[in-house]
Amino acid sequence: MDPATDEPPAEPPAPGRPRLDKRTVTICVVIAVVAAVVAAVIVTMLLSDDGSANAGSTSDSSTQSLQPAKQAPEKTAFTRFDGSPVELSDYKGQKLVINFFASTCVPCKKEMPALQKVHQRLGDDVTFIGIAVQDDPKAAQQLIHKTGVTYDLAQDRTGTLFQRFGASFLPTTAFVDEEGTVMLLHTGAMDEAKITQLISSNLLAGG
Repeated sequence: MDPATDEPPAEPPAPGRPRLDKRTVTICVVIAVVAAVVAAVIVTMLLSDDGSANAGSTSDSSTQSLQPAKQAPEKTAFTRFDGSPVELSDYKGQKLVINFFASTCVPCKKEMPALQKVHQRLGDDVTFIGIAVQDDPKAAQQLIHKTGVTYDLAQDRTGTLFQRFGASFLPTTAFVDEEGTVMLLHTGAMDEAKITQLISSNLLAGG
């Protein structure tokens, strides 16, 4: 190599990032845009679902209206144990505690003595009626004797009165005011304190 005329070889270029062609750049941009759109749609759907559920609940609660109080089925006949017919209209003007029971109902056997105690304590302020539902008359009377209840007792041999009250399970107790309005239909056995509390709040206004 002639030092006067020849130049030293040039150093190799420093390594750098590969350059992308326009087609590759375009594809990357499209993928990024599509991903962003999909993410936005998913977020919008989730927010929409939550909002719809809340709005639906609010709408339902805001459009609910008070239902008229249910009247006791005064004209549905049932029978006393001596066979004489009776209707709830015979008790019109009285505050009633109507207990539906059966000899096969174990909770009924535990509840009836408590009803008897409250009945004795309240006297004529509230009338208690025990009604045996679709029960064998002899078995029902044996239960009555065993539990010692002395309030008015009768039979609903067909279960019609029980059904017309809207009851499904035994024991069920209806609290009916002197106007014949069903103030409360309670399902399940109660103790003396519970019976007293429900009578006070529904029939005696705390008295």
